[in-house]
Amino acid sequence: MRTSPVVKKNISATKEDYVRAIYLLQESGQEPGILQIAKRLNLSKSTVSERIKELTQAGLTLSKPYSTVSLTTKGHALGKNMTYKHRLIEVFLHQTLKLPKDKIHQEAERLEHAFSDEAIKHLDSFLKHPTHDPHGSPITH
Repeated sequence: MRTSPVVKKNISATKEDYVRAIYLLQESGQEPGILQIAKRLNLSKSTVSERIKELTQAGLTLSKPYSTVSLTTKGHALGKNMTYKHRLIEVFLHQTLKLPKDKIHQEAERLEHAFSDEAIKHLDSFLKHPTHDPHGSPITH
C-alpha cells in the first residue's frame, strides 16, 4: 500500500496552490520564476512576488530577487503530496463518477485541499493504486 508524505496542514489552500504550481513547473523541467508562476496561476507578477515572500518566510521556498524560485525539502514534499492528491481525485472523478476529462481538473483543484492524507490513503486503496491520472500523468507518492 502506498503512503503519502506527512506534511503539516496549517498551510492555506492558496499557499498549497503556489507550491503545487512551482512543483509542477519543476517536474516539467522548467526553472520557475515569478513570470512562469504567474502565468501558471493566471495571476499578476506583483501578486506572485508578494506570495513568494510569504512562502519563503514559511520555509517552503527559496527565492532571490530577479531569480528563479525553488522549493525547500518541506515545500517539495508538500508539492508532491498535493499533486498526488490531485491526480488520485481526478481518477476518482473520471472512473467512478464518470465525469468527462475536460471537467475533472477544476473539480480536483477544489477538492485536493479538502481531502486529508488519511482519506487519500483510503481513496488510493479504493481505486486499486492507479499509476496514472486520466490525462496520462504519473501518480507518485
